[in-house]
Amino acid sequence: MSGAGVVVRRLLLVLLLLAALPAAAEQVPLVSAIAVEGNRFVDTAAIRDKIKSTVGKPLDRRRISRDVRALYATGLFRDLWVEGVRSAGKVRLIYHVVENPVIGKLTFEGNDDVETKVLKRIVKLKPGHVVGPELLRRERNNLRRQYLKKGHYQVEVSFRQHKNRDGSVDLTVHIDEGPVTRIERIRFTGNHAFDQETLRKQLASRESTFMGWFSDRDLFSRKRTRADVQLLQQYYRNHGYLDAKVESTILALSGDKRSFYVTFNLHEGVRYRVSSITLQGDMVPDRKTLRGLLTLHAGELYSQEKLGKTIEAITQRVGDEGYAFANVTPLFHRDIPARQVAITLEIEKGRKVYVERIEISGNEATDDKVVRRELRQAEGARYSASRVRRSKERLKRLSLFKDVRVRMPRGSAPDKVKMKVDVTEDKTGKFTFGLGFSQLERVFVTTSLQQKNFLGKGIDTKVDATIGTRTQNYDVSITEPYFLDHEVRATFRTFKTQTRLDAVTLYRQNDAGVGVDFGIPITEQTGYTIGYSFSRTNLSNIPTTASIILQAQQGRHTLGELSQSVYYDTRDSVVAPHHGQRASLGVNLAGLGGERRFVEFTAGQRIYFPLGKKLIFSPRLEGRYIRGFGGREVPLERRYSMGGVGSLRGFDIFGVSLRNQGDAVGGNGMVRATADLFFPLPGIRTEGFRGVLFSDAGTVWGSVNSTFNGQTVSVREPFRFSTMRVSAGFGVEWLSPVGPVALVWGRALRKQPGDVTRGFEFALGSTF
Repeated sequence: MSGAGVVVRRLLLVLLLLAALPAAAEQVPLVSAIAVEGNRFVDTAAIRDKIKSTVGKPLDRRRISRDVRALYATGLFRDLWVEGVRSAGKVRLIYHVVENPVIGKLTFEGNDDVETKVLKRIVKLKPGHVVGPELLRRERNNLRRQYLKKGHYQVEVSFRQHKNRDGSVDLTVHIDEGPVTRIERIRFTGNHAFDQETLRKQLASRESTFMGWFSDRDLFSRKRTRADVQLLQQYYRNHGYLDAKVESTILALSGDKRSFYVTFNLHEGVRYRVSSITLQGDMVPDRKTLRGLLTLHAGELYSQEKLGKTIEAITQRVGDEGYAFANVTPLFHRDIPARQVAITLEIEKGRKVYVERIEISGNEATDDKVVRRELRQAEGARYSASRVRRSKERLKRLSLFKDVRVRMPRGSAPDKVKMKVDVTEDKTGKFTFGLGFSQLERVFVTTSLQQKNFLGKGIDTKVDATIGTRTQNYDVSITEPYFLDHEVRATFRTFKTQTRLDAVTLYRQNDAGVGVDFGIPITEQTGYTIGYSFSRTNLSNIPTTASIILQAQQGRHTLGELSQSVYYDTRDSVVAPHHGQRASLGVNLAGLGGERRFVEFTAGQRIYFPLGKKLIFSPRLEGRYIRGFGGREVPLERRYSMGGVGSLRGFDIFGVSLRNQGDAVGGNGMVRATADLFFPLPGIRTEGFRGVLFSDAGTVWGSVNSTFNGQTVSVREPFRFSTMRVSAGFGVEWLSPVGPVALVWGRALRKQPGDVTRGFEFALGSTF
């Protein structure tokens, strides 16, 4: 008998039992006691909690009926009934229960396409939990839905139960996945403006091809098909077709249930040009300012995307004046014969509001102070949409939170709102250990210990060590983002490096030093940095056959360097930006302590342009110039050579340089320009992977004069555009737990005599 039938049967028994009791109000007995019998696994207190009948109160038939229904609704019982025992004008109620079994062991079989650990996370079936027919029915449907998302439209789910001596059951979930159902063909009807192939490119779904294993977009999914409807309508409405819509979607399943045929029936409508855009309503702050925010103009084809950006910009600008609930409504006046549309934007500013309180939640390990100091919207101040948005951006850039949500519910009065900031903390402690291979190091071991939120105060502490066949690097740093409770970022660092470059540049280099840097914000996007470092460098193992310029640098030297820079940074992320830019100007002065004397000027800019939702175009320009003073030459380790990942791809490390006797001796100046197109890798969903198409151009120039053992050598190469090296290629980047990993295939398209090229490069700790 079904669960519903049992409930009805038991309720009838209860009603018949109670019907035998006296009906007159004064004869209704009192409940003297309530007992529960038959339960082994379910705690009696948990059952009593569902029973609303009360000792000392008159017997209530309806309440007992509700008790029975409530107990069945828990899914814990296969059967139950209520017994009433009369004694001395009172009645004792006994709730008899027959429990559903408890799961002893849970196993899955037949699941080839979905791992068992994934299925265990999906279902609510757990060892130690009660299992009943209703729960099994729900979980069967739940598993089917999960498999449908992966294209298994013939999946069958069944359950086997083995009863144990203790009354529990071992539950086996058997899954017959069946074949994957793919999209064989996508067709469109009613399309006149755009051909079939153009429309297919707008969809999230794809037709199945022999290259389908690269992606799952050819797997049929109803959710994805619904998204395709929106994508088609957006495409049309962004190209003038204001009234375009998908009237219906026809899904046809092949006889063997292995393929779907999808047809979208379209209504294109008229293609409109904008005849005028009028603003009316509340002009805040003024009409001229709001009209300057328009991205859609008279004479252009109607574009839903441009109109949406205009409405968003106006809403935010009005919000900056304190109107948190401003509303912009577009009104369309179509002239179908003329194929024109006049657009009126009705602006309602609402009431000016103030933020009465800021509430922060989700920061279990992070101090409230760490969150509040990043907020640009203040309590008691007038609401500002830009300040709220900037507050959210700053919290995301901390890299302490996986997610940041900001809500502005209404407050205690019509002109008050609350600012609720809810953060989801990320794992800020990290220990990594890796063994790898790179172009420079060959074999290396790397380890890193980092805590980005030390003591919950946002302090970043890090210890790095890399030990390879050619280098050993040790680096310890502590960064306090608000030094002495001021908005000044302070970084204290000590390092030691031992580099054996004799296989590359004929010498060995050992460095050790300490440094401190301070970052001082000027505005939200600009800042000033100043730092000082003191280091000791020892160059050795330079053979007597090497260039006099190299031999003259041999020995131990000290360097005290003051560095300064100003920067402008609007990137949305420091690690992998999607939009924005960073530009900087810097000057480094050596001579404040130590033996070295030089001045270095630096300038650079990199911009990120999103192209749609998946592509990012990023051009970059960088220039550096260094010159000695006080009769001192620029040290060899600070002179410029180019080549390798992070420099001039397609050329070897030190592959582009001033040379003497074939040895790279570096230049005084360098300039580099790059253009990168980043794209997601087909079939790879792991976060941190991306591909790149690139083209690099750059050169070095300058002069060197060195004397050693009575011999003087001079090398001079002026800057000429004709010496500009050019390369192009493609690569893959992975932001791995042990650091960025880059694989690059480049080709030198223009080179100079003496340059050293390299087609394939692999590097750890370098990004494009």
